Formats: sequence, C-alpha cells, structure tokens
Amino acid sequence: MIPITSSDTKPIVVESATQSVKVLEDIKFAEYASTESNHDTVRDPESGLKRTLKSRHLAMISIGGVIGQGLFLSSGANLAKAGPAGLLIAYAVVGFIVFWVAFQLGEIAAYIPISGSFTVYCRRFVDKSFGTVIGYNYWACWSIIVAVELVAIPLVMRFWTDRVPDWAWSAIFLVIMFCMNLYGARCWGEIEYWFSMVKILAVIVFVIVGCCTSGGLVGDQVYGFKYWNDPGAFSNGALGVINALVLAALTMTGTDIVGVSAGESSNPRKAIPAAVKNVFYRIICIYVFSVFVMGMIIPWNDPHNLRAGNRDVSVSPFTLVFQKAGLSGASHVVNAVVLVTLISCGNSGMYVTTRTLCALANEGIAHHKLAYVNKRGVPIYALLCTSAVSLVCFLTSFIPGEALFLVLADLAGIAGMITWTGIAISHYRFRKAFIAQGKDLNSLPYVAPGHPYMNILVIVACVVIILMSGWSYFVPASATGLVGSYGGVILVVVGFIVLKFWTKSRLVPLAEIDLDTDVRQYSAEELEIEKEENASRGIWQKLKLIFT
Repeated sequence: MIPITSSDTKPIVVESATQSVKVLEDIKFAEYASTESNHDTVRDPESGLKRTLKSRHLAMISIGGVIGQGLFLSSGANLAKAGPAGLLIAYAVVGFIVFWVAFQLGEIAAYIPISGSFTVYCRRFVDKSFGTVIGYNYWACWSIIVAVELVAIPLVMRFWTDRVPDWAWSAIFLVIMFCMNLYGARCWGEIEYWFSMVKILAVIVFVIVGCCTSGGLVGDQVYGFKYWNDPGAFSNGALGVINALVLAALTMTGTDIVGVSAGESSNPRKAIPAAVKNVFYRIICIYVFSVFVMGMIIPWNDPHNLRAGNRDVSVSPFTLVFQKAGLSGASHVVNAVVLVTLISCGNSGMYVTTRTLCALANEGIAHHKLAYVNKRGVPIYALLCTSAVSLVCFLTSFIPGEALFLVLADLAGIAGMITWTGIAISHYRFRKAFIAQGKDLNSLPYVAPGHPYMNILVIVACVVIILMSGWSYFVPASATGLVGSYGGVILVVVGFIVLKFWTKSRLVPLAEIDLDTDVRQYSAEELEIEKEENASRGIWQKLKLIFT
C-alpha cells in the first residue's frame, strides 16, 4: 500500500508501484494544468504541445486558413483547362468529397484529439504500414505546398519590382514563415486568424464586385453568361473537367488541418465540430461562388490565364475581374491580398508539416529528435527539418519554364486525395470497431452522418480521380505530366508493399483496435453544463462564439 499526496488533495492509497507512477503522472499534469489554465497554455501530457488554440482560431482557420495561390493565382489555369461550366463542375465534385471527409475526420478528432493525427489514426485503426505511408505522404504533400507558395511569391512581387531576384524573395518569406511558427501554436493561430479574415473579406468583395460587373451595374458592359456561349462553357469537354479536378483538389487541400491542430485545441469537444461545420460555408461561399464569378467575366481563352508560360501577376482572376469592373486602381490592394494568401498558406503548410513530423517521431517511425518540443510548445527540430526541405524546394525558381511548377502542383493535389482516402478508410474502421466493441455512439462528442456509404463514396471517388488524372498525358506522351499525376501514387504503393513485407504488419482486428488511448475525458458535470449552455444560446450568441 503506497500513500501518495498532492498539494491540494487528501492522501491517495494505491496498490502497486505501477499504479503509483500513473497516479503521480495524473497529479503532476493536474497541478500543471491548474497553474497554467489561466494563461491558456496547458500542455498535452503525451506530446508536450500546448493546448492554446481557441474555438475562434479553429473556426476561422477552417474557413479560410489554407486558401492560397490555388484560388487567388492559379485558378486561371483551371479555367483554361475546363471552361466556366467545367470549372464549376470540377470544384463542385471535389467540394462534395471534401465536405464528407471533414465530417469523418471531425468525428475521430473530437473524440481522440492528437496533433498530427492521420498517422496515428491510420496505424491504430487500419494497419501500421498503411498509417506510416499516409503520414509521410501527408508530410510530403504539405512540404510541396510550402514550396509552391514560395515559388509563387516572387511572381506576385514582380508587380511592384523586378530588381530583386526570385530566390531572394523566396528566402525572405521563408524566414518570415519560420519566425511565425517559432513562437508556438497560439502565435500561429492568432496570425492565421487575421490572415483568414483578410482572405475571407477579399473573397466576399470579389464575389460582390463580380456579380455587379456581370450584371452591368459597374463596368462598361453586361457579361451575364456571354462567355458560356462564346467561346463556350467547356474548353475541352469531359477531359477538361478531369484535368481540372487535380488542381481543384490542391486548392481545397487543408480541410484536414482541423485534425492536425486537434491536439493543440483548448476544447476539442466544442471547437472541432464547429470548425468542421464551417467547411460547408468555405466550399460554397469561397470556392464555388468564386469560380462561378470568374467563369462569367473571364473567357477561358483569355491570354492572361495561367498557361503557355504566362505567369506574371496579371494571371490572377481576382485582378482581372477588378480591372474589368473599371477598378484598376485597386490592383495594388488586390496584389497585396494575393501576397497575404501566399504567406498564409505557406505558414499553415509549415505548421502542418512540423506537427506531422512530430507525430511520426512520437510513433517511432521518424528520428526521435523530431519529437522534441521546446518550452514554447514548438517541435523545433521538426520545424528546422521542414524549413530545410523548403529551402531546397524554393531553388526551383532558378529552373526556367513552368513545367516543374505544374508538376509540384499536381503532386500536391494527388497527395491530398491520397490523404482523404486514408481518412475515409480510418473513419470507416473506427466506427466499425466502436460498434463491434459495444460502445455507445452517444458517447462521441460528434457523430458524422453518412457512415458507411459516404466513406465508400469518398474512397471510390478519390481512387477514380487519381487514376484518371494523367489520362491526357499519355497521348501525346508527356513525361512531366505523368510524373506529376502518378509519381506520388507509385511511391505510396511501393512504400506500402515494402513496409508490409519488412514489418509483417497486419490489418488490425476490430476487437483489438485501441479506442481508449488519448481520449479526452469530460466529467458528467462538465457535459451537463455544456448542454445547458448550448440550449440557452440564441442564434446570434452562437454566431458570436465563432469570432470570440
């Protein structure tokens, strides 16, 4: 019998040394949490990361945190590929997939909030080799996205000056992104909150100005659906829509950031479901409305669209729409907003890759040093490693032409869809195990609709899109196009097969899936108080919670 005491509790009697260690750990964390709770700096006892992200951070970031050059700069390339109707179809299809992926991830992340969660979920609920491959694929996806943003930033800066070499701009903004991530999740969350606010407001203004321009309220003509008739609603038929799907996927990659940041949320039970529900508004109001407006005002054969090597700032559809509205004087403001989006998306990418590497290290499948977290709650060695990869990638600005730029974009888009497939599979297995082990679904903080049919739909849709993505590169043959479409898939498949043979891992039986480790526990009193608070709030109070 071993008595244990804490500073504010009566002696606790335990039966063994093992139990005493566990009780001591619980007491230590409880005391640490109580001393830091007033400052919103409670650490996760397992990872060492600080739970400093508030509900407003996750809510705003889930709507606009990862809107980057895919929408503001490169969407002109998709318009040229598919035409206005084809572009709208491509974004609607990918948005439908993302909508269900967000629900599926939200259910697990609210119940088991772990930073860099995809690797853990896939290894625990599916197969260790599968989880390892998904984790490294996700890390590679966001590393490429950071590189793409750094390559795109000099293109935006040329609007103001061409005296500074591209590599210098990339280096400067790489240092800025590094510093923003150096001060922990709270600093990153606060910066991204305001960046997201700027981007969302820019999209709202863009949609309003675009609609007024299309209707002839501003500008010198009425556009309506003129360009849907001439040069046409589709630029390349069904093949054009297929080609546009990958870049649309790249544009919407980032919904899963809610899962990555779950372990650093101060209250994942409330914050994650709210953030997941915001994904619907992000898809409809930001992406679908934006590309619809673009298609009305900009013809798909406009020479300023991102194609044929034309990559100056004028390719931004946002800039073109404001110019056609007769607001060319606002081009400096629009260009500044585009710059903010690139910095923001790169900043988010660096955060995601850092937490993913930390999770891989905690799982024992990356160097143990990458799991080290400093006193600010930052996985500093993982951050340095990510920055080193970005340092190599931004040197691609020395390579002439747009081939490598487009290959990177395709690789990132495909990697994003592989991640969505992994999320759908892990959620399918999680829910099956939850029921098989006799657990009550009512005990989940959030229950995703559509299981298992929407899981199957996401898996099938992603696989089909990936297989079709390189269809147009076979005839005529394009080596760079095929590498961008299938290079990442081949590496993932080969890596999975090699790991299966090397580690002898197996599909985890439903009865053996661990559904208890890392679960955030809430007392009955806390749940009852939360239920009463939710019931008493009016609609305006609920809306206010998103921004406070």
